[in-house]
Amino acid sequence: MGAHAKSLAIVRQADGRVTTLVRLDVPDQWGPPPGCVAVPDDELPAGWQFAPDAGPVPPTITARQARLWLVRHGINLAGVDAAIASIPDAVTRESVRIEWEYGAEVHRDSQWLATLGPALGLDAATLDTAFREAAGL
Repeated sequence: MGAHAKSLAIVRQADGRVTTLVRLDVPDQWGPPPGCVAVPDDELPAGWQFAPDAGPVPPTITARQARLWLVRHGINLAGVDAAIASIPDAVTRESVRIEWEYGAEVHRDSQWLATLGPALGLDAATLDTAFREAAGL
């Protein structure tokens, strides 16, 4: 089996967003990265959209930037307080509350954000987007 040119869309399976659209010379046995499917670009289903590389995720944003981003995306601060209050483990809940209320910065790789994000309905990809967007606020 030889290599031949293919124009492929690499698609995240969870949300149908095209993450990469490239023309490649690939062997017939080539497969996409884990969690993705390769679809010829002329066979993309309706509704799937191209999502170009958004660039690097800032490692840190200010607490102000984080709060502005949340409010601008329909998550009010009372909702954040409610999400914190819903954390079952008392030590984790109070640690997250301290970070949220008194931290001057939000670090993308922090454990407290990994706990609070899902409680607010924010998955890893959305948090990455939030950091990119909030950095400009």
